[in-house]
Amino acid sequence: MYRLHGFFTQNTMKTLYVLEELGVDFEYCYVDLGKGDHRTETFRKMTPVGRVPVLEHDGQFLFESGPICRYVASVEHSPLYPADKLERARVDQWMTYFTCHPGRWLTKLFFEKIVKPVAGMGEPDAAGCEEAARLASQQLQSVNDWLEHREWLANDAFSIADPFALAYVEQARSVDLSLAAFPRLENWLERLEGRDSVIRARALVKPYMEAVMAR
Repeated sequence: MYRLHGFFTQNTMKTLYVLEELGVDFEYCYVDLGKGDHRTETFRKMTPVGRVPVLEHDGQFLFESGPICRYVASVEHSPLYPADKLERARVDQWMTYFTCHPGRWLTKLFFEKIVKPVAGMGEPDAAGCEEAARLASQQLQSVNDWLEHREWLANDAFSIADPFALAYVEQARSVDLSLAAFPRLENWLERLEGRDSVIRARALVKPYMEAVMAR
């Protein structure tokens, strides 16, 4: 069995969406960042960086969401992470693109507009938010263009790149970044959000999210 130690922000959600989509047997272990669970000696034995998510499998630990998703898909020999080297690289390229480009700016917006106020870290950086919104929109336009004749991101087939990217794009709603200019991206998002795997993953973290927001 796999054991995933995580919170409920995008890095954990990427792994939860993929694990649910792969249909593997796993246990979700909530790490309460607000209470400092990630700074305990026990958690630090799992990962030297003290960040979630962390995958536990067969007595071994793995951190960083991308490697976790790729590892589980590889262990399970899932067609969602193709064995063909070029097809696999195409999945990797979209996972990397979202991590380094639109996902970077969407996550910055989420931190500025959602995390900072809740954590009592001050007001959002208005100039930083403006830049992040502009760059995220530019980069999401590229994705929208790519989806003109395609349903999914890589190899004209559903892959782990899609639920992985979902965890970034879904943040747009929370930070009031309109996707109306990207109809194909919106369609992709709606189809993903209707999948049973996504519904299960969100239900898994909902009680923890509500508890934190109620503090």
